[in-house]
Amino acid sequence: MKKTFRNIFLTVGLGTLIFVPMIIIDNGFNKTIISVLIWLGASILYGLSFSIFDMEKIKQIFRIPLHFITCFAITLAVRTGYSFFKNGSLHFKKLLIITLPIFIAIYILLFLYMKHFGDLSFKIKTESKDE
Repeated sequence: MKKTFRNIFLTVGLGTLIFVPMIIIDNGFNKTIISVLIWLGASILYGLSFSIFDMEKIKQIFRIPLHFITCFAITLAVRTGYSFFKNGSLHFKKLLIITLPIFIAIYILLFLYMKHFGDLSFKIKTESKDE
């Protein structure tokens, strides 16, 4: 079951890299595809943020909060930029009220997924024994 869930998430990620260029070829750049590309770029930054878990200079107890803050900063920056350029104005308080609970819920779900099905479970288990 673990391998199945891991394969599903992996193929969704890889599939995105295939279907996005196909949509661009078929329909060109419309508002939806621009939004997809922006979040695809954010996803790349989220992926890079996992290097926090490999930083040996940072104690393991601080890695998860640092990763959470980094991912939230990426999300907030993308949402703020996209909202400003799309609407020409920014209602930061409203944006924050909407973004924060959704981000927390998705972060928890993905964290649990990574802890139980992904590579994060290996890193947490081995590092907690070493420290």
